[in-house]
Amino acid sequence: MKVLWKIGLLLVVLLALFYFMGSRVQENEPLESPVKHGTAIPAPDKEVVELTAGPKRPETGLSTFVGKSSEKLIKAMGEPDRIEPSAYGYDWWIYSNDVRIMAGVGNGTVNQVFSADTDADLSPIVIGQNINEVFRFSIIESEVNVILDENIYTFTLNSQDLKDRILLKYENLYAQVYVDSTDGIIESVRFIDPKTLVIHQPYDMEFMGELFTAERPSSTVQMEVDRSMERQIVELTNGYRERHGLKSLNNDYWLSLLAQNHSKDMAIENYFSHESPSAGNLSDRLKSFGIEHKKAGENIAANYVDAIEAVHGWLNSPAHRNVLLDSDATDIGTGAYGKYYTQVLIKSDKKENRPGDLQK
Repeated sequence: MKVLWKIGLLLVVLLALFYFMGSRVQENEPLESPVKHGTAIPAPDKEVVELTAGPKRPETGLSTFVGKSSEKLIKAMGEPDRIEPSAYGYDWWIYSNDVRIMAGVGNGTVNQVFSADTDADLSPIVIGQNINEVFRFSIIESEVNVILDENIYTFTLNSQDLKDRILLKYENLYAQVYVDSTDGIIESVRFIDPKTLVIHQPYDMEFMGELFTAERPSSTVQMEVDRSMERQIVELTNGYRERHGLKSLNNDYWLSLLAQNHSKDMAIENYFSHESPSAGNLSDRLKSFGIEHKKAGENIAANYVDAIEAVHGWLNSPAHRNVLLDSDATDIGTGAYGKYYTQVLIKSDKKENRPGDLQK
């Protein structure tokens, strides 16, 4: 009889453990960009050692569109699947059919192209390529200079940048090479013109001369920018998941609303945490929305240039990566509000979304 009692007690404990493990909620440390936009340092007396133009720019591939008219992009790629505003005055042209790319277009000119698609021609760089191959054939420097007229801008890459966010210099063209530091392979590439790179300020920067900045979007435009970044975060997340052999996530309306509320709350109430002073932690917020789940995780980020940089930050932070690449996750919600980003992933047993769910 005592044996049966012990077995019964053990089963109760195991069932309790299974229940709590199955419905656990994961919250990571907040992830803040290592570079806060707008903190460039004036250095009028800085000595610049190297002012070379850089290697000849690639003659083939998507980088050749940078600096060219958008008409040439349309002629080669067709009309974009959608056009979305950015926070920097240009539009994102999104192509998502044959080859997934994002092209920045301002005043009829392509200022950058980005892709994480293994089928994209990003010559001389290849998605999935081991980063050591790039080190062997490229000049990797911790200080990279950009010259615009009589203005000189010096970007300083820290030790982490040199591992997973390399900046390569070509003639009147720059390449930001995003590396999956866990696997040691190239995850994506952004080719960008000098002025747009300076406006973004994605690395620590000193400058001599005029500092170029983008006009702050109106509140109406910023709202459109936020919705655009949310779509981009979902697409980038699913793209990286697919590359790691994981299923794409369903973009859930209610999860996105929850994430949007949290990003907005952080921005307006001036805090940076999973714990909202008014709405509580992720578990509380999921409960208040009536979102049933077997498992949940949340990533938050702040002060990143855009969706590309935010998702890259999560992918290269071990704890945030575990949420982004969780094999159990089925649904995703994203929220952006200015420079605050929230991403919520859950495991749901429901085969279909709740009434009212929609693809954003």
